[in-house]
Amino acid sequence: MTASHKSVPNPRGPIARAALAFASILVLAACVPAGTQQTASLPAPEQPAPPPPSPFVQAMRDAGVNVAIPARGKFILVNIPSYELIAFQDGAPVIRSKVVVGAAGTSTPELLSNMYAIKYNPDWTPTPSIVRNEASVYIPSGPRSPLGRLKLELDNDQAIYLHDTPQKSYFGREKRALSHGCVRVQQVRELAAWADGVSVDEIDQRIRTGRMYTERLAEEIPVYIGYYTRFPDQFGQPVNVSGRLR
Repeated sequence: MTASHKSVPNPRGPIARAALAFASILVLAACVPAGTQQTASLPAPEQPAPPPPSPFVQAMRDAGVNVAIPARGKFILVNIPSYELIAFQDGAPVIRSKVVVGAAGTSTPELLSNMYAIKYNPDWTPTPSIVRNEASVYIPSGPRSPLGRLKLELDNDQAIYLHDTPQKSYFGREKRALSHGCVRVQQVRELAAWADGVSVDEIDQRIRTGRMYTERLAEEIPVYIGYYTRFPDQFGQPVNVSGRLR
């Protein structure tokens, strides 16, 4: 080969083939729209289907009670017209208790809140409206406290909470709109034990100390106080409960 002839790469040689492959990659990349030049992801695994509602939750739906009961965790529902509280664990009722709600003029409001603490042997401080209308005064912790032995604290700006009561006879009445607005719970010891994840005996031991103190829950529990005039009875049958408030 003379100096006047330059070496030309073999178009079928390995260097030429590599260059052609690299050029092809650049051309393909240029054809991909901006913002989509990324590695294709594998399809996400299918999520398990949610469990079917419990028979009681289904009965609530049939009655037109449109509360979204979570399938996991704890939840409390208070229905004002039926004077009852239902505690749900993983979508199924575990406690169903009679309650006393607000009387005419001091009715219990509908609200969504969270239970965050339990107060043992609580004292009672009347609200300004109670002082104005009834001349009530502060009552210390003890057997005369209107809150009984347990107060279940709710996070809201209306001073509404769940509590015990020394007036147990009120739970025997058919119409139980008798309070200043807060909710008195018949099975309050069972509710406190369930909320705190301990036994009723443990709750009773804490009460017997006579000390007034507050203990925060490990996890807050959603509480919904609602107004549903059709609600399942003890057999799961929808009944009209609107007349009970009259």
